[in-house]
Amino acid sequence: MSGGLLYVYAIADSSPGEGVTGLHGAPLRVVEHGDLRAVVSDHAVAPEPDEEVLWAHERVLEELMRDSTILPMRFGSTVTADEVLKAALAQREEEFVASLGRVRGAVELSVRAQLPRVAEPNELDPPPPAKPSGPGTAYLLDRARQQRRGEEVAELVHRPLSGLARRSLSKVGRGDPCSFKAAYLVDEGVVETFGERVGTLNETFQDLSVSCTGPWPPYSFVSEEPG
Repeated sequence: MSGGLLYVYAIADSSPGEGVTGLHGAPLRVVEHGDLRAVVSDHAVAPEPDEEVLWAHERVLEELMRDSTILPMRFGSTVTADEVLKAALAQREEEFVASLGRVRGAVELSVRAQLPRVAEPNELDPPPPAKPSGPGTAYLLDRARQQRRGEEVAELVHRPLSGLARRSLSKVGRGDPCSFKAAYLVDEGVVETFGERVGTLNETFQDLSVSCTGPWPPYSFVSEEPG
């Protein structure tokens, strides 16, 4: 498409099925290199990010997942020409093929948990300083106590869920030590069991709110990461 650009949705192991269209109804096509298929649509200018378009991007990826294994691209991934994209596929061919093998037959599930705060020190907490220096010291002690509690409960959430996943990425929330979020790469046949496990966690820890969303395209597992 002269003067335009290619909007890249995903790297896939096969071409999209019939009836799948891209952003603003643009037809999809593939740019091939070896066994790799980059799924793209042609646009005069880059699509602007608004809520409707962001969800349309997600819809395209979910439709592609029905027939293919995909490595999803983030919204706004564009290149200027087929030749540029083919060169990128050639340069990273080994990486992309390995990544497709890693996520084949699996989906991403996202888990968030809001952890209970500890109002008072418990018996596992170290004793406070004999002479606190003031409100700042009390704040830091409380913050450290919350951080320890957050890590403890995050482990209780993460351990039973990671056992159902091929891979996982997790962290205690930045800025709020009592929040937890994680992504899990889960076999398609295990999704229902995973959801039941989340329900069990909510029943077991009644002061802990655990939520699970998905299945999503495997955004968090496109690249090789430990976990």
